[in-house]
Amino acid sequence: MAATPAQGPSPSRLSAAVASLREHDYRILVGTQLAIGLTQPVLFFTQGWYVNTAAPEDQKVLYLGILGAGRGLAFLAYVTVGGAVADRFPRRAVLRWSQVISFVLTLMIGGVLFLPGVQSGGTGTLALMIMLFASFGLIMAQDLPARTAMVREALPERLLAGGIALFQLALSFGAIFSAPFAGWSIETFGIPTTYMLAAIGPVALLLLIRRMQSADDAADPDASRVSVLTNIRDGVRVVRQDPVVRWTVLLMWWSTVLGLSVMGVLVAAWVSDILDLGAAGWGLLGLFWNIGAITSSVYLTLVGVPKHKGAFFLWSSLVFGLGVLGFSLSRDVYLTFACNVVAGGAFMALNIASLSIVQTIVPNRLLGRVTGLLMLGNGLMQIWALAVAVVVLFVGIEVVYTGAGLAIIGMTVLVAVSQRPLRTLV
Repeated sequence: MAATPAQGPSPSRLSAAVASLREHDYRILVGTQLAIGLTQPVLFFTQGWYVNTAAPEDQKVLYLGILGAGRGLAFLAYVTVGGAVADRFPRRAVLRWSQVISFVLTLMIGGVLFLPGVQSGGTGTLALMIMLFASFGLIMAQDLPARTAMVREALPERLLAGGIALFQLALSFGAIFSAPFAGWSIETFGIPTTYMLAAIGPVALLLLIRRMQSADDAADPDASRVSVLTNIRDGVRVVRQDPVVRWTVLLMWWSTVLGLSVMGVLVAAWVSDILDLGAAGWGLLGLFWNIGAITSSVYLTLVGVPKHKGAFFLWSSLVFGLGVLGFSLSRDVYLTFACNVVAGGAFMALNIASLSIVQTIVPNRLLGRVTGLLMLGNGLMQIWALAVAVVVLFVGIEVVYTGAGLAIIGMTVLVAVSQRPLRTLV
């Protein structure tokens, strides 16, 4: 197992971020987050806009839901295995192979998008492209648990909470540029070229990973002596037995599934049908989400996650629900963008708080598995988006968005009232 950096005197809250960046491998990890933030949203926007334009006009919400479900099924089917792999094998090697595969797939799919018949979405090509886009979910399912768990190995405990916030900040900082760039690039260069530009991300990660200096050992060497299924069960056991971890995971699932299914997967339809904007407008909307996320990350990086982590987690979920609700009720573009800032900031705080709780409580040897379970919501969300898309066909998109916001608020209040161990966690 990689050696934990030596403990030292506790830094002040304003110097914690600088102290984290003195750790060499942690700086590399922050660099990988920045690379991901600059390139993965380009894939997300390009896939969504391709489906939004290639699908029949009266069925594009349904096809966007199918796109989300495809990516979600791939993510969901593999993320628990991905977490176990991140504990069984050297995490650096796991990252290396996942990025090689990502590079090849991105170039292959981008090349297919140049075919005229594929661009029109006719003769079954739309269904084929949705299947190919699902590979995006597989890459995320291996990359996220491994890289996130590596933060624990790269930092001493006294810097961990601030390090997680800075780690997430790098992702948002990259996305604040990539979201408007994706919309502009789609309208300027077209979908195929924009898609292939995202291949820069895996190349950057491979170059960064080579510069890591710590020992590249498995976090849990004993895990390889038993089956992957047994490894996964060990992670599930932690979630089942610890009420704080259990309700952190469950509420994170709930908020992610309901909130991001509408604010992420189906939002292209909202942008074009309700706000009457194009791809550049969608990119601008994404920019405001990331402004909120960066503001939240910067604050938590400098100040740190509040002492009462559980209460902060619950408040973040509540504000996220309010942001989704406000977004759903607004028909003014500027107010909608403002609500997107609130939702983006609250969701980032929710992510940071949940990761801080899990990384504080769960032993490092099990962290990849439990982190994978925490991130299951990303897959569940995209599958749920298909069911939401079907409901939209019957009741309308406005009703569904409002219902999502109210459901997040209601569940958060219920958990806050009934789960004292989480509410009072320090």
